[in-house]
Amino acid sequence: MTASLFTVLKGNPTDAEVAALTTVLSQLDSEARAKAADTRSERDLWGQPGDVFNPSAFRNVRYY
Repeated sequence: MTASLFTVLKGNPTDAEVAALTTVLSQLDSEARAKAADTRSERDLWGQPGDVFNPSAFRNVRYY
């Protein structure tokens, strides 16, 4: 017997509804795993130490 992926806490879903939910969750999981395994994805370099600091960036900010 296989372990269930999720448990329905309330309601009385039909077998078709549980199967549809299982299909959707399995597809989302496989897409997330494929995206995480993709080594060709664009790297986000926001906030790297080599960024230039702009001392006048917040010149017009009011402090209360």
